[in-house]
Amino acid sequence: MIKARKYVVRIAGVLLMLSFQFCTKQTENFSVQSYKDYYPLSVGKHIIYRMDSTVFEDFDRKKVVRSYQAKDIVDAEITDNLDRKSFRIRRMIRSLDGSDEWKDLATFMVTPLNQSLEYIENNQRYIKLKDPVKESFYWNGNSYINIAGELSYLQFWEYNYQHVGQAYSLDNTSFGNTITVLHVDESAGDVDQFPDSYASRDYSVEVYSKDLGLVFKDFEVWTYQATPITNNCRAVSPVESIPCPVNFNCDSLANVINGQVRCDTLEMVNAYSGYGIRLSLLDHN
Repeated sequence: MIKARKYVVRIAGVLLMLSFQFCTKQTENFSVQSYKDYYPLSVGKHIIYRMDSTVFEDFDRKKVVRSYQAKDIVDAEITDNLDRKSFRIRRMIRSLDGSDEWKDLATFMVTPLNQSLEYIENNQRYIKLKDPVKESFYWNGNSYINIAGELSYLQFWEYNYQHVGQAYSLDNTSFGNTITVLHVDESAGDVDQFPDSYASRDYSVEVYSKDLGLVFKDFEVWTYQATPITNNCRAVSPVESIPCPVNFNCDSLANVINGQVRCDTLEMVNAYSGYGIRLSLLDHN
């Protein structure tokens, strides 16, 4: 009986040791990094990108990509309207070959909080990053935005982390520890195969490298559908007819002369509405 008890005690001891080893191993393998590791902020820090801007020309029927260099520099430490520590980001632009001087393009504001990073662009506040930084963690990055009108396309975006801690290659440069933040990836139709049918694309993704910041961004939002095109328009009243100047609101002219708008031709053509921007890191300090 005493011998059996010894065996029981020994087995319990072995199981207890294995349990401690397992817990220790689990603790060592499980580490959640802060978003701040992937978005360092200090005045004077800058990153230079290749910026590919997608626009639509020829009555919005032709997709055109124009390329530049863009430089984002942490310009100053400031406070936001809630008196929270923030940073002003100044974006400058020049030709792709770098042959001309930098020119100011836009400014942004970044507010690093304990658990999240708020980013203000065009007076809209986005939650770009959020703790915990772990695979498949979701959050509503557009929760501060009034989703209406021109911003309605932001309604169903679900930010989430992918490829956490993995290497990322961009052109000839490799980054050893990165996180990918996917905002949205939805599409409908195919313009190339069905040029007379509706199509759309909502895609937004950002890649951040540890101790460096944003190294890649791809944003593309557009719709392709039938759009009315008018030509030779004029404002007509009972006593006069005035041609509408180019890029002028003809309705306002018609109101002035107490008349209405008439156009010689009206056709429905398939056209794009939207834009895109891609940032790819070129250099940094």
